[in-house]
Amino acid sequence: MVKFYDSIPPDLMEWCLQQHVFWTASAPMTGKHINVSPKGTWGCAFSFLGPNTAAYVDLTGSGCETIAHVYENGRITILFNSFDASPRILRLFCNAKVLEHDQPEFPEMIRKVGGEGLAGARAVILLDIFKVQTSCGYGVPVLAVASDAAEACFEGRKTLSNWATTKIAKGELQEYHRANNTHSLDGIPGMKSARRTSGETLQVIGNLKAWLRRITKCPDALLTGMALGVAAVGILSKRSLIAGLVSRAVARWM
Repeated sequence: MVKFYDSIPPDLMEWCLQQHVFWTASAPMTGKHINVSPKGTWGCAFSFLGPNTAAYVDLTGSGCETIAHVYENGRITILFNSFDASPRILRLFCNAKVLEHDQPEFPEMIRKVGGEGLAGARAVILLDIFKVQTSCGYGVPVLAVASDAAEACFEGRKTLSNWATTKIAKGELQEYHRANNTHSLDGIPGMKSARRTSGETLQVIGNLKAWLRRITKCPDALLTGMALGVAAVGILSKRSLIAGLVSRAVARWM
């Protein structure tokens, strides 16, 4: 049933790349929204770079939840599942990094994963896999064969690629990023390149605002920290007072 691995074995790598769909899950440290996104394995050029490393191309979309969450805390889970007669679910628990399209390392990395021809690629998500889990997948439905079809199959959509190609041709893609990809639904800073395009030159201020917003949403932790700080100051003050009294007493008897 459930099995855990410290790294992904070659046979499971091969199995993952045979699946047509994978899912990403991420969440902010605080906030209401937990994000889950389906993606095409080939359409996003998902690739294993080693037994504990993988990457995929993040295409332009109407939101930037994954990018914002990874920038904030680095946590992400990737899930593959089978839709055929041999059931299986596989999760990759990862620490992630974002490599945006305007960074110097981006062209080399997108070539490395085989995503050069993907229109609208805004980032590569780099995955550091620290745990792999497989389970039965018995609850996932089987992709049935239609009565008039020779076999069941997934077919890639061209809609997103066509849309991105048009935006690029019109020179409108960066403006789309600026309008839609600067912050997550919880107000967490998103694409750095989009924030620069929107005129946010001092991104440290935006990051500070996000940090302040995050800690104010954790009043229990904030109050606990303040209480511990006051207690620590009190203990240190008492120790200093006692040390002073001892020093004076010793000086009197010397």
